[in-house]
This record gives sequence, structure tokens and C-alpha cells, in this order.
Amino acid sequence: MGYFDLVYPLTRTFPWRWIGPLSYAGAFIVIAFLGVINAVLVGYETVTVFQNDFRVTQDLWHHKYMPYRAAKPGTLCSPHLYNVGDTFTTTNEVFAWTIQSIRTANAGSFGLSYEGDALRDCDVQGIYMTGDLRISSIEFSVMVNCTQGSKFDATATTTFKMTSLPGTLAPLLGITRQLADEDNRKNKLSVVLDRLIRTASEDLGDRISTAYVNSKGTRPVLFSIVANTHTPCPASSTDPACSQPPKFDIVGAAQIDSTGALNQESSVILDDVLTAPLLNLIQAVYAAVRIDLGIDSANNFILHKDVMPKTLNATFPVTAVTPANKDNVGIQAHLYSAWLDPSKPDSQQNYTFLLDLLPIEVGGPATLRVVYLCQFQQRKTPGSLFISVLVATLSMFTSGWAVYILLLGVFLRKHPDSNVCEGHIINSAYPPSGHYLPKGSP
Repeated sequence: MGYFDLVYPLTRTFPWRWIGPLSYAGAFIVIAFLGVINAVLVGYETVTVFQNDFRVTQDLWHHKYMPYRAAKPGTLCSPHLYNVGDTFTTTNEVFAWTIQSIRTANAGSFGLSYEGDALRDCDVQGIYMTGDLRISSIEFSVMVNCTQGSKFDATATTTFKMTSLPGTLAPLLGITRQLADEDNRKNKLSVVLDRLIRTASEDLGDRISTAYVNSKGTRPVLFSIVANTHTPCPASSTDPACSQPPKFDIVGAAQIDSTGALNQESSVILDDVLTAPLLNLIQAVYAAVRIDLGIDSANNFILHKDVMPKTLNATFPVTAVTPANKDNVGIQAHLYSAWLDPSKPDSQQNYTFLLDLLPIEVGGPATLRVVYLCQFQQRKTPGSLFISVLVATLSMFTSGWAVYILLLGVFLRKHPDSNVCEGHIINSAYPPSGHYLPKGSP
């Protein structure tokens, strides 16, 4: 036989009668098994979905039988990338934060990769505020620092304004300033914190205004201060000082009087008129920001009213420019009285609406509210599923069937009669099965 001759196999029947039914029965079982396996292997396609939880998992029917195929938490979604200047909110959705610096980049040379970790190492670093009596507004900026070595190693700031001017758009707190009266869209946490900071701002504004009027216009009309926290107290801290009333260091102060003269002497600026209501306002902003970060500390007067006497000033000092009066304007701290008992009538505002929004609760360190891109498995359409499973099953089965027949043939050829074709013996002059022609016979 030459190299280029065509050959064809002869069809032979296995001598065992039981081999046929057994093989076909086994083939049916194997095909059914391969169909199920291929429904798992090729019956799904990868799709991109949006998820809020980085550690989301997907539960499919075959995971019960193939647990090793179940995706582990954190493997289905891509991390969210942040750069300097990007904004974010926490899961409490009170303040909008902007990243100011990234100390340790973990995504390239400048980026920060976020994988849903809780903000356990973040706390308020400094509070900046500037109040202007001429426009009845106080502008705030708060810096939050996440300690070096944490998974979110960055600093971020939020800026918002409290104003009595209706023509000034004051961003935050949250989305509630415009939506507070809309059903099903009210963020009660933001409403409460907004009201408390606003009340503390009004306390300060009333006192400065009263002092300005009684001084016949000689008191300052603008102040600006920077207050740094004395002791950082992130959620992960075990420092005993973090259970004491919060303390602040005034590291910068300035004021401008009605003539435009600038004064930066802190000892003069922080007098009996300004200090007490200013500290109340700082405490309110500090407590609100820490709630947004999910820090449930024992010294937070918003969460624990029992610390209010040690944290807030219930009244402000009587001075020559802030004298006692029947309405206690500039003397009473409405922040203190309103939060101590919102149901009690107040001469300035009605705070009873807060009762419907209480209690305020913190469920632990907050995470960032992020939408992640995740790769999920989705079952193919019926037609595509049928074709995919059919092709995969037949290709696997035919290969296995060929190997099976080959192995049976190898086993059968070990018998001395395996190379005798019985059909040719019956219809020819060849000797019967088991007899061979002598070598050289015609």
C-alpha cells in the first residue's frame, strides 16, 4: 500500500451481545450528564451590571453542587478609582466631599482604588468658617483626614453655607434643602443635621447682630476662624480622650469691622461676645460631620444628649453689648434648648417636626456611596443556549465515543480470532473462524 492510497475501515460486530445495549445505555447517560455540565459551562454569558456593593456575590443553581464555581466576595466587581478633585458621598448622604490630596496612591502613580472598605480611620481634622453679618451668611469648610496607612489614604473637604438670603443657593445639607417636604425623598438624617447647624448659626448671628446694634456699629461685621481638632478620634481609635467632650485649637482668626479694618489678634477676636456661640457652632458641625462618617462616639451630643451639659453652652454671657432682655435674644442658646426637648415651645422656632425624624442612629463606620462595574453571569437566550449546549455536548461525546470504540477494539484484537472477518469466511473459500490458511496458500 502506497503512501497516497485511500483506505476504509471494515465494519465489524463485537462478539458480545450485551456490549451494544450496554454501550448505548451508557451513551445516553453520558449525553445527559454532558448536557447538564455544558449547561453550566457554556450556558451563561458574561454581562456588565451596576452594583452598590463591591463584595456582592451571585447565587446560581449549580453552586449547590459545584461550590468551587461560586465567586468569592470582591471578585465580581472592579474597584472604583478616585483622583484628586473627585467628589463622593458616604452612605449617610449628608455632605458632598471633594478629595484634596492622596498621600499613598494604590492605582497607578496618582489614583486611589476603593473597594468598599469602611471609613474606620477617618475623622475631622479642621473646621473653617467665615461669617458675614452684612449678608447674613456663614460659610463652612470641613477637612476630613484619613490616617496614613489606611486603605483610603486621603484628605477631603466639604463646603456649605448657612444663609438667610433666599437668593443664595446654599448646597447641602444633602439634598434636603429643596426636597425636605417631598414625600418618599426625605433624608431625615440630613434634615435634622441641617436644622441643628442652622439653629447654632442663628444663635451666633443673633448675638453678633445684637452686639453690632448696641455698639452703634463699632463691632466687627465679619469674622473668620480655623479650628483644628485637639485629638483625632476615628472609629478605630481606642484613645480614652475620645470619650471626653471634644476640644479644639483655634489656629487662626480674623475679623473686619464696619470701616474695613482687618484684625488678626485672636485674643481680641475671641471675646465674651463671640466665643460661647462660636464653640456651640463648632461642636454642631463637628458632631454632624462625624455622624456622616458613621462614627458613633460617646461624646457626640447629637447622638447622646446626656453629654450636652459638658459639650454645649446653654446660655451666653451677658455683656455691655449683649444685655439681658425679655426674649433672651443673643443670650439663650436655642440649639441647646431645642435639641434637649424638641417638643417644648421655643420663642424663636418650632422644632416639634424633629420628633417625627427621631431617633438618629448610626450603624457603624460609613462607606462611600459608589456604583461599581461588575461582571455577572446571565443565562443565554433559549435558542442560543440550545445551540451552545448541543455543539459542546456533541463535540465532547463524539470524541469520547471514538476513544471508547478504540479502546474496545484494542481489547478485542488481543483475541486470536479478532483479525478474521466472518462475513468473508462464510461467502468465500476461506476456512471457518479460528482456522488460518497456511502461509503461501492460494
